[in-house]
Amino acid sequence: MSLNEARTNAAHDAVRSLVAAKFRYLTPMTLTFMISYIGLTAVAGFAKSWMTVKVAGPLTLGFALIFFNYILSWALALIYEHVANKVFDPLAAKAVAARRESMT
Repeated sequence: MSLNEARTNAAHDAVRSLVAAKFRYLTPMTLTFMISYIGLTAVAGFAKSWMTVKVAGPLTLGFALIFFNYILSWALALIYEHVANKVFDPLAAKAVAARRESMT
C-alpha cells in the first residue's frame, strides 16, 4: 500500500467515525422527538376526551402535552448543540485535516 493510499484510508476512517458518532447520538434523539410528536398527535386525534382533562386550574392535559413538546424540542436542540461542539466538530476537523493530507 502506498503512502497516498494509506492517507486516503485514514481520511475515510475519519469520516466513518464522524458518521458513526452522529448516528449514535442522533438516532435516539430523533426517535425521542418522533415518538413524542406522533404520540401527541395520536392522543389529540383518538383520545380527545383526555385532552380536556384539567391538570391544574384551567390548564388541560392537551396544553400540558403541547408545552412538554416545546420544552422537549428546545432541550433536544440544546443537547445537539453541546454534542456538536464537543464531539462532532472535532471529528469533522480531523476528517478535513486527513482529507487535506491525503490530497498532498
